[in-house]
Amino acid sequence: MEIHAPHRPITTWKETLAHLAIITAGVLIALALEGLVSWVDHRLLVHEAVANLTAELRDNKNELDGLFASLDQDRQRFEHADEIAKIFLAHGPIENLQLELAEHGSELKNAALTTAQVTGALGLMDYGEVKRYASIYDLQSQFMRLQERQGQHFFDVLAFVRHIAAADRPSDEDVRHWRSAIDLALADIVDREQIGRQLQQRYAEFLAAR
Repeated sequence: MEIHAPHRPITTWKETLAHLAIITAGVLIALALEGLVSWVDHRLLVHEAVANLTAELRDNKNELDGLFASLDQDRQRFEHADEIAKIFLAHGPIENLQLELAEHGSELKNAALTTAQVTGALGLMDYGEVKRYASIYDLQSQFMRLQERQGQHFFDVLAFVRHIAAADRPSDEDVRHWRSAIDLALADIVDREQIGRQLQQRYAEFLAAR
């Protein structure tokens, strides 16, 4: 905003007051316009952030929805591995044993949340709305940590498979360690499915309210 000096000298109090009134009105109008522009910018920023967050959570829900059938397959494979371990411990016949192991996971993203934090959009939202996002993404982080932990247990189970095809039988102690790894992998699947169902419900509740 620019303020120009009067074109001629001010000689009376009336002219002084009139000039001050004009300046004051100009300043107030400029501040009001600046505030309006800032408010519009903030609303646009929040609107874009909400759209991005909603799209990301919808994609995450779709990703998670497709996981549960795969988890059931993983459970069956680990249970079959445990049956094979029992055969080894009973020193039963091991010819023609077949074992298939696979790991399935979901890639749940949080890029929209990170962007909203960096741009300050979360600070412009209502507290209740921010709390809903935090609740969903915190549970999502917990789910991803469980998934990462299961990945380590999966490799512990997988590492033993080469002993099955070896010429010499593995020792009973090694088989017991393998069964312990299988038990941990099975427990992880149960935990991940429970947390996943809770997360799936939170996704659904959030998206139903949009």
